[in-house]
Amino acid sequence: MKYFQVYPMSQPAPKKKSKNYKEESITTNGINIRVGLWPGNKQTIVCLHGLSGNLYSMKPLAVRLNRLGYRVLSYDLRGRGKSDKPKSGYGFQNHIKDLRGIISHYKIKNPIFFAHSFGCMIALRYAISYPEVVKAMILMDGGGLLSLSKRLQILKVLQQSFERLDVTYPTISDYLKLVKNSPLVPHWTEDIEDYFRLELEKTKDGYICHMPKFVMEEELKEMGGSMNLLMVFKYLIENPKRVISKIKENKNLDFEKIQTPTLILRATEMNLFPNDDLLPKPSFESMLAKIQFSSGKEIKTNHYGILFDKLKERDTAIENFLHRL
Repeated sequence: MKYFQVYPMSQPAPKKKSKNYKEESITTNGINIRVGLWPGNKQTIVCLHGLSGNLYSMKPLAVRLNRLGYRVLSYDLRGRGKSDKPKSGYGFQNHIKDLRGIISHYKIKNPIFFAHSFGCMIALRYAISYPEVVKAMILMDGGGLLSLSKRLQILKVLQQSFERLDVTYPTISDYLKLVKNSPLVPHWTEDIEDYFRLELEKTKDGYICHMPKFVMEEELKEMGGSMNLLMVFKYLIENPKRVISKIKENKNLDFEKIQTPTLILRATEMNLFPNDDLLPKPSFESMLAKIQFSSGKEIKTNHYGILFDKLKERDTAIENFLHRL
């Protein structure tokens, strides 16, 4: 574990709406991507949300960083939110191309990546592919290499999240009640309620979550997996070479190639089952050992809590890290 000097935590300005916050759609890599922007005079921080998240996932922390003067950008990954949802064309290489196009469009020099869960995997692969571009990375509870048994354990957690997809809810309250009763959400807060409200899209029959199930399936398929274990065997029988190559592709990452200063935050609490932490301690410690300019902090919360809870330890670690850059 690597340790650094601790600086006093700077205090953001009183909470208020960002008057200049705007959203717009841009075209990159052949599709439209929805982008949210908070203007600022400091370095640009690019937020990368989780597997079934959207640009609003990172909003509470984006607003906090924006109050400290940073220009912050958060966007809907392809297949999520208000971005296009092509029937195919997912996987990390497409996400990297999308991200590269966004950075080019906004003329961002040396961005800081701020990622959660699945977004950490995109950030790491981008930093390996373009080591001279990324100024720093903050990775929250994701990006570690996992054993097959651990992947299966995590799939059980993700399946709880899948259940809300492709379901029409008569009212927003019906949806919020479902989420509020989920053990995945540790503490119900105003920020969490705002986020889940913004997940919904209006239909003629009610409301539906922003991300279709087929997008989740395509993403997992690109990693050699599936929402359903039986489908993994089906894919393996249909095209064994492709499945095996995808598994191998996502089994190893050249962490040693990363020269980017990196802060890794790990949620220590389990989610639904024993040993179902999404960034296990051995994976966390392996990342710290292999990424040369890395530091780490363990936070007593779970995978969703590290994103949505009010956590002084998390905020102090992030601000100290940014202060050192």
